[in-house]
Amino acid sequence: MNTPLRCPVCDAPLSPRGKMLGCDNGHPFNVAKEGYVNLLLSHQRKSKNPGDDADMVMARRRFFDSGAYDQLTALVVQAPVFQRADVSVLDCGCGEGHLLGALSEARPGFFCGVDISKKAVQVAAKRHKKATWIVANGMRKLPIADAGLDVILSVLAPRAAEEFDRVLKPEGELLIGVPGPNHLIELRKQLQFTSGDFAEKADAAAEKLAPAFIEIDRASLCHEQTLNQEQIADLIRMTPLFWRSGDEAKAAAMKLERLTLTISFTLLTLKKA
Repeated sequence: MNTPLRCPVCDAPLSPRGKMLGCDNGHPFNVAKEGYVNLLLSHQRKSKNPGDDADMVMARRRFFDSGAYDQLTALVVQAPVFQRADVSVLDCGCGEGHLLGALSEARPGFFCGVDISKKAVQVAAKRHKKATWIVANGMRKLPIADAGLDVILSVLAPRAAEEFDRVLKPEGELLIGVPGPNHLIELRKQLQFTSGDFAEKADAAAEKLAPAFIEIDRASLCHEQTLNQEQIADLIRMTPLFWRSGDEAKAAAMKLERLTLTISFTLLTLKKA
């Protein structure tokens, strides 16, 4: 399968050239020892090390490894769009790579993860060798060819509707994962942080992607899960709750030996209009 990767400088196709990726216009990009490629240009970032830092990335890796979000992983991997053979998939805002990594292990095809956090992409590439991992800004122009992909996956990540529309094939589909009703409400109360019950989160996501995309399916999960102290601490560290909660409330929550939480997600499938 030909890859849809494009040079971020000139938009020419990228292809392997020894231990690098390069285009015919002479723009080379090193393949790091972990296996990822940094295609983030200096003007596409607002700081030297944008995106999630090492603490957040490793907290997310430990939390996924603990099995606490296994039902979310299953919801994504079993989505109908991924049952076709040899699909080309972009996970935009892939984080430490758990979801795309699980897909790449379960299905044949081309799997590419993009995140602006270099640390997140390093961690993803080190573990999941069947996928392509790229450092890039998912809210700017993606280093992907026009109409180059079958599916875009975006779970709990920012979304750029115009770019998604550009890089998806005419029959391509977009999968959006958002918090469902009352997601983590017990933890949010513990942290004295209120942000609604998320009941309208899915509708709002679909509205923001219109008119470029039309919703065609919606799948949900909602269950209770009891977390131990390490899982609670990692969950706080890996989410915006860490930055939006007071230090005393966070310290108290991280001392809890266990906490039963509502885990709720909604997965939207949309097609190009």
